[in-house]
Amino acid sequence: MTGGRLRWAALFGSIALATGCAHGLADGADPQRATDIRSTTAQVRVWARTITLTTADGGGWASIAGGQPGDAVWLDRGRGDEPTNENLGGTTVSAPDTAAITQFYRYDRNRLRACGKAGDRPEVRCTRWIAAGDAPPDERMRAVERLLDRYQHDTGLWERDGSIWQSANALTTLIGYMRRTGDRQYLGYLDETYRHGEIARTGLPRTTGYNDDELWWALAWIDAYDLTGEYRYLTAARTIVDGLEDQRSSFCDGGLAWARTGVDPQTRPWEQVNSITNALYLTASARLAIRVGKPDLARYRDRATDTWDWFTSRAGRALLDPSGAVNDHLDRYGDTCVLVDEHTRWTYGQGQLIAGLVALYRISGNTQLLAPADAIAAAATRADSVFLRDGVLIEPNAANCPGPECSDAETYKGVFVRGYRELLDTGLSRVATADFLTRQADSLRATDDEYGFRWQGEPQPDDRPDFATQAAALDALDASAGKPPA
Repeated sequence: MTGGRLRWAALFGSIALATGCAHGLADGADPQRATDIRSTTAQVRVWARTITLTTADGGGWASIAGGQPGDAVWLDRGRGDEPTNENLGGTTVSAPDTAAITQFYRYDRNRLRACGKAGDRPEVRCTRWIAAGDAPPDERMRAVERLLDRYQHDTGLWERDGSIWQSANALTTLIGYMRRTGDRQYLGYLDETYRHGEIARTGLPRTTGYNDDELWWALAWIDAYDLTGEYRYLTAARTIVDGLEDQRSSFCDGGLAWARTGVDPQTRPWEQVNSITNALYLTASARLAIRVGKPDLARYRDRATDTWDWFTSRAGRALLDPSGAVNDHLDRYGDTCVLVDEHTRWTYGQGQLIAGLVALYRISGNTQLLAPADAIAAAATRADSVFLRDGVLIEPNAANCPGPECSDAETYKGVFVRGYRELLDTGLSRVATADFLTRQADSLRATDDEYGFRWQGEPQPDDRPDFATQAAALDALDASAGKPPA
C-alpha cells in the first residue's frame, strides 16, 4: 500500500515525530498527537475519493483524499455490523482543500470503521471493521478491498459488467478468498448479491441469452452454499442447471449450445457449441451430484458423465487436441459440427475442463479421469506452451488486451489457476505443482494494490486495472497460498 502511505505522509506531515501517547488520547483528540501508529489500515474508494481508516494503539481516525469541497468523512464505532454511535468526528472538505481528517476516537472494546461520501453524490462507502487486535492487512486482503471498491450496491454486480458472467467470477473469487483464509467479514456481499434482480427466482441477475453466462452463476452459488450451508444458494444453482437441459444441440451430437435456441444476442450465430459451456455444465452437474441427496444424485452424476462422454466419444472429440490442449468451439455446417479454427484456444477453456474432470473424479472415485486433466495441465504449462511467457501465464489470442476493447479475456487466467489448484488439491496429479502457482503470484505487480491484465513486468500505462483483472490476480494469489481448511 505504498502509494497510500505516501499520500497520508504528505497529508499529516511527520507524524512519527509527534508527541503524546496513543494510550492516553481521549475521544476527540488531535490525531497528530498519536504515537505507535500501526500499519493496520483499511481503505475504500467512492467516486475517485479514497477513504482511509488509520489506527494507533487504542483507536484511530478517518481520512478522505482526492476529493473536493463538500465531501464528508466520519467514523463509526460498534460491536457488530450495527454501529453504536454514528458520525463520530464527522468533518467535510473545506475549500480549497481536497482532503480532510477526523479527530481520534478510541475502540472502547468495540470496532471502528471509516465512512465517507462525495458531496454531490448520495453513495456512502465504509471500510471494513477493525478491532484493536486485528493484524495488518496482507497482500490478498488489500486486493480484496480494491476488488470490492468496484462492487455496485445498487445492482449487485461489479461496475460496467454488461455481460454479468464476470461478476459471477468475481463473486467466486471473493468466496474463494474467504474459504482459503477463514476470513468471513465479507459474507454480506453474498446475501446482497442474492437479493438483486431475478436471482431468488431464477438464480440469475438477468438473462443474457448465453448458456455459459448462466453456468458461471451456478458455480458461484455452489461455492456460496459450501461456504455458508444456506440452501437458497444450492437451490439457485440447481435452478440454473436444470433450466439448461433443453439446450442440447441436435446438430452436434447433443453438446450444450453456446446460446439459447433462437436467440442471437449480439448478431452472432447461436448455432455454435463451445468447450467452455460444456466444461461448465460438466463441472456444475458433477458438483451438484456431490451435494444433493438421493435420488437427485444419480441425475446430476449422469448429466456430468454424459457431458464427458460427449467430449471423448461424440462431436466434442474435435475440441480435444492430441497435444492435450482444448480448442474453443465448433460451428454448424449443414447437419454437422466443424472445428473451424483449431488455433483458437483460451486459458479458461483449459482450466475449466480441468475443474470439471476433478469434480467428476470426486463424485465417481475414478482416478483415471485425472489423466486427461493432467494432459491438459501439461499442455498448458510445458516450456513451449503458447499460454506461457517466461513461465508466466499469458492470453495469446487476446489481440485487443489490454485496452478498451479487452473485456472477456481479463477473467480467463484466473479461471485457469482456480482449475489448476483444484487438480493440485487432489494430491494425485503427476503434473500440477505448487511451484507453478507460486510463480504466477510472484510475478504480479500492483499499483496501489490494483492489478492489470498483464501478470509479468512493471505495470504499463495502457494496462488499466478493473474488477475483472483484479479478480483474476486475486485468484492467482489465492491459488498460490495453499490448500483451504477442510
